[in-house]
Parts: sequence; structure tokens; C-alpha cells
Amino acid sequence: MGWKKSVSIYPIKRADLILISLCLLTAALLSVYFMLYREQGSTAVLSCDGVELSVISLPESGTTYYLVRRTKQGVSVEKYTGYPELPTAEAFNLFAITDGSVKMEAADCKDQICVHHRPILSVGESVICLPHRLVVEITDGEEDRDSILDGVVE
Repeated sequence: MGWKKSVSIYPIKRADLILISLCLLTAALLSVYFMLYREQGSTAVLSCDGVELSVISLPESGTTYYLVRRTKQGVSVEKYTGYPELPTAEAFNLFAITDGSVKMEAADCKDQICVHHRPILSVGESVICLPHRLVVEITDGEEDRDSILDGVVE
């Protein structure tokens, strides 16, 4: 018994390998470019249900905690310099701003995806808590976000 030579219906040709290599090289170069030339944000925009709750300046040093509570009366944002006591009777999200980055520290949602998200610090990055419909997004703080749409529409 000897080895049988396998015959493929669609053999990979040299042109296919060149095309795959070019695609991988392009993806690698774009990844490096976007990693090296990220712009660090200066503000964090906090919104819930599409309504902007707060615009927070990102400090260069120190840690500040923000507790977002969702009650029957609405949503409130509270600022703390130390780790606050977490509520048990209402829905909440706690995020910390440390050295220019934002990290979701705690939430009472079931999936905890927002809590396990890495800290964000570059313009355009965001942490989203879907069960509470809460979004924390990093911006550069210079332009009005609504004017972007108006510029495109004009």
C-alpha cells in the first residue's frame, strides 16, 4: 500500500497566494497605522437613551468616580473622589476616570460586558452598557457632535 496523491478540484495558484499575501500585508499596515496615530481624547460624553447626561473633562492625573443611578424618577450622575458605596435598590453603573482613561468599574447588569471592557482613552472609543442603555464616549471636546451631521447634509 502506498500513499495516494490527493487531487484538489480547485488548486491554489500562485496568483491566489500573492493576493492573500497582499491582503494580509495591507491589514497589518493599517493596524499599525491606526495604533500609532490614535488621538487621545480630552472629554468623555455620558449619554443614556440617546440623551446627553454629562460632558466630563478627562484629568491628566488622579481618580474620579461617577455613579450613574437609574430610578423611577430618571437618571442621575453623582461625582465622587473615593470609591462610593454602591446602591442595592436601583440600577447603577460606576465608572472611574484615571489618568485620562475611562473604565467601567461596576454595574448591576447581568452580563457585565461593560465592566470587562478595557479602559478607553482615544477619540471615538466607547463603553456601552446595553441593559441600562448607557454610553460613555471619548471625544476631543473641540467640535459640536451635531455639527458633523449638518456638515455632511449641507
